[in-house]
Amino acid sequence: MKKYMASFLFCAMNVMAECSLSSNALIARKGEVTDTKTGLIWSRCSLGQVWHKSKGCVGDVELLRRNEAEERVRSLGTKWRLPSIDELLTLVEPRCKSPMINAKFFGKVYNFTGEGAIYLSSSIYLEGDEVMPTLFYTIDLMNGGVDAHTKSFVGAVRLVR
Repeated sequence: MKKYMASFLFCAMNVMAECSLSSNALIARKGEVTDTKTGLIWSRCSLGQVWHKSKGCVGDVELLRRNEAEERVRSLGTKWRLPSIDELLTLVEPRCKSPMINAKFFGKVYNFTGEGAIYLSSSIYLEGDEVMPTLFYTIDLMNGGVDAHTKSFVGAVRLVR
């Protein structure tokens, strides 16, 4: 009996941890999600991953420094760009616990940095000088928290257009 109870609790915790809510504002098509409220089109997966209909996001999330992320985005052409912090905040779903992004549309998000599921943005928090480095906004999609980091910090990238 204890064995079955432990299995049930483990499964229940895993189901509760993944948020897969229906949404009238999000429309998924292959590897993209259109947000009809904002007009933004998102890549379903983080850089380094590819969307597969039956498996979700497959592959390893690329962790990049800010300048590496900008170079990577440029190499993809003008179709995609690094999102602003305000745009990333539209992905945070308050009805989800952790992660705070809808897994039905964007696949599983997990603590891949050791500090959370931290995504880089194009938004500058503080313009640096010779004493203080420039800080860029980041968001942790595990808890929806916004922070700022230097350009040497590594994080994930979710593209937008």
